Amino acid sequence: MASFEPSPLPVDQLESLRFKANQIIESIYALQRTIEAGNQNYMPPWPDILSKYNILLSQTQNFSTALVAPVQPTTVTFDSNGVPQLSRPTATNPYESLALQPSVGMPDTQLDNEVIPLLRNQQTTDVLRMENDTVRRLAEHMATRGMLGVMGAVLPPPPTAGVVPRKPEYEDVLRECDSIRAAHDQRVERAVRAVAMLRDKFELRQRVEVEVEEPEELSWDPRLGMPNQAGADGEDVGMESAEEGDSDEDDEEVVEGELVEPSGDISMS
Repeated sequence: MASFEPSPLPVDQLESLRFKANQIIESIYALQRTIEAGNQNYMPPWPDILSKYNILLSQTQNFSTALVAPVQPTTVTFDSNGVPQLSRPTATNPYESLALQPSVGMPDTQLDNEVIPLLRNQQTTDVLRMENDTVRRLAEHMATRGMLGVMGAVLPPPPTAGVVPRKPEYEDVLRECDSIRAAHDQRVERAVRAVAMLRDKFELRQRVEVEVEEPEELSWDPRLGMPNQAGADGEDVGMESAEEGDSDEDDEEVVEGELVEPSGDISMS
């Protein structure tokens, strides 16, 4: 085997890619540990999961950008008088012309174990199995049976009339997915609107404020010794309370109307 000269390789860029890849691996493990929560029956706070996911997403985007972004090389040349000059050739991607090749000779067994996995462009067996299980569970709850129905592995349920169901096509699956997404967005919008109505009705400041009576108010009550006025006030208070009760019931009916779907089922979004 001919001697290998690593000087033309973009070593700095490759080291940067390895550092970014290690960051992604660590972020994946951190997200996995957060979700598993020590194999306990416990759901970690959603902000913690979202924070780690956003970090992983940002690192993945940076890694992808570094792979496709061209690099502007800079070389130093000297003119006839010995004055250095900077030249900037056309920006190119240093990874497009690279090929994986062992720098030393190795037997076929070592080549298969150490080099071939680096050339893998297929999903690993575990990832592929988990993806198939996820797709299968989703297809079981779809009318078209998703990809399983298109491939003919599972037929959709027969209609009530007893007619043989038509084999679904990709367009049918896409339309059902669009309808599922639209229904989900509609439920979310209705739930958000109901929560906004509750927030407007029960303001936070009114819930936490506690009126502290002054000492003189505790020792002196103007209603004492005036039974007639107290009775009149009691009647007024009762009427106002009844009116307020009617208003509260109306508000509750409006909020319940926002939470109830057109079919009559209460949305749990």
